[in-house]
Amino acid sequence: MYHKKKIALFLSHIYGIYQRNLCQGIVSRAAYYGYNTEIYTTSDGENLGDYSLGEASILKIPNWQDIEGIVFASGTYTDDGLRNHICGALKKTGLTVVEITESEPTFPRIALENNLTAGTLTAHMIDVHNAKNICYLGCSKEADCSLRRQKAFLSVMRQHALPVSEANCYACAETPEDYQKALEQFCSINGNPPDAILCYNDRIALGLYLAASRAGYRIPEDFGITGCDNTPEGQNLIPPLTTVTFPTYQVGAASVDALFAILQKKTDYATTVFAEPVYGGSCGCSYRPSSTNLSYICQQTDQIIQMEHSTFRSIHMSTAFSHITDIETGMDALEKYIGDIEHCSEFYLCLYSDWDRLTDPILELTGDGSDEETQDDPSNTVLLELGMKNGRRLPSCSFEKNTLLPAFLNDASDAAYIVSPLFFESQSFGYVVIAFQDNQMAFSFSLVPFIVNITQLLANICDNKRTHILTRHLEDLYLRDMLTGLYNRYGFDQHEQALLRELGSYQYLHVLVFDLDELKTINDLFGHEAGDFALKAIGQALLSTAPADAVCSRFGGDEFYCLLPGSNTRQPEEFSNQITQYLDHFNKLSSKPYNVSVSCGYATAETAQCHDSHDVQVLFETADQNMYAFKKSKEKHILKA
Repeated sequence: MYHKKKIALFLSHIYGIYQRNLCQGIVSRAAYYGYNTEIYTTSDGENLGDYSLGEASILKIPNWQDIEGIVFASGTYTDDGLRNHICGALKKTGLTVVEITESEPTFPRIALENNLTAGTLTAHMIDVHNAKNICYLGCSKEADCSLRRQKAFLSVMRQHALPVSEANCYACAETPEDYQKALEQFCSINGNPPDAILCYNDRIALGLYLAASRAGYRIPEDFGITGCDNTPEGQNLIPPLTTVTFPTYQVGAASVDALFAILQKKTDYATTVFAEPVYGGSCGCSYRPSSTNLSYICQQTDQIIQMEHSTFRSIHMSTAFSHITDIETGMDALEKYIGDIEHCSEFYLCLYSDWDRLTDPILELTGDGSDEETQDDPSNTVLLELGMKNGRRLPSCSFEKNTLLPAFLNDASDAAYIVSPLFFESQSFGYVVIAFQDNQMAFSFSLVPFIVNITQLLANICDNKRTHILTRHLEDLYLRDMLTGLYNRYGFDQHEQALLRELGSYQYLHVLVFDLDELKTINDLFGHEAGDFALKAIGQALLSTAPADAVCSRFGGDEFYCLLPGSNTRQPEEFSNQITQYLDHFNKLSSKPYNVSVSCGYATAETAQCHDSHDVQVLFETADQNMYAFKKSKEKHILKA
């Protein structure tokens, strides 16, 4: 069987310009080498509550034997625990791994150098705009990276022998009050505004823009501002923000080049891709409104429209899923929303065979897991519950987990698949696989609530299953005799009423009374446990032989009642004989020193004569008399020879 060569990318956040361009660079470059790409994503850092607790389940999805190399974008993970966990797992695979990070790497590194550019912008402000008093506005939430850029800023200031003090640097908490505080601090250094303020990123620069505007300052007339990230928001400003652009596509391509160089035992590959400054005008450079600016404005407007659409569709989706209690209905409902994923060409929802398993406490309480076949690893079997390809729904199927998807989909496919785990708290459900048209990575933030809604749907179905089983268990506690499993008096009364309402479809109603022979003798000679054993045997005999429409109960002690609707008068005698034969066979197989037997009496009436419980009670009284008459007349052989 043919399998196309594959590489895997591990990436945090399933949206964003950085992620999209990085993925595109990796996918395109891998295709150049004849490889497909599987992209394993998490939503690390999005503060999604319980949804975020099981993100490490991403590691149970890949088939490592199907992968020849891995790109690990560790710099995209904000949670150290998750990043380190994934890192350790990748080491254990023994596969070749290339790491994209600015921090100290575990594997051969491809770095995007975007910190030294802070020094480049500092030199630009000094050499081009004759700035002397320059300040740096950092970010307290991303301290490590912020400090690296601050270091580059300070280095250039010292090279130019310009004065700099602690007051020239401020770590901002990104609140309006803190932006105002930073501005006041910078303006107090010489009693005047600084010549320029370098900001950690475009987001910080936008906050400073607003604070400066509120204080009556003009940019760049009063002082210049620079950012880093080259976001559409920064380019929508007037003047556009001077910033730093990240060639993330090139980083992705370089990581694949490095991976294959290592696989081919080569060492001549670049390890660093450098960011480049973009001079937009906020630094004091002249600028002209261009088609590029208009494009940014259009992008921004489109993003706002998409976000509004995504929000409303997410609410609609959540509402539609809220009342669904079974997987079939859930998948039918989900199918209607697949078209909301822009440019999606393939969508697959894969669930582990044990995805809706119950917790051990519930299984212990109800006993529901006792009859189920146990598997060493149920997650080795995967269920394709919903498959959509080019707008057409595929039939559901199961497959062994030796590929990401069933063989008929996975083999010889040229699609780059984005994979996201489905889980809630510690319970792993499975995963979602998405491909885009022509392998153009078009994912956006709307995928986050989309996947969260799917997760919530699956969690709701599991909760409903648990509730149903617990409710059934409580009903059994109330309606059933715990020793024999038959109905108790309450259960019998309820089912008697239900049967009376359906009697019109029958000709006769038979009632039978069974009484265990010599229960007192068994208890006296062998103990009450032996008596309970005998009662259980009677209960099992009734459960095994009674027709589906019969109502059987233990009324208490050693008495058993049965309602038997039917179409002929021979049924009660035939049923009584079946019970006798069952017990004869049981006694032959039993190692107990005593026999288990019953005495039976019955009575019959036409259904037209049975209007209510009183009529049934009269029949039982007759059957009870017949049972005692039979019991007196029969020979009893309790002890085995």
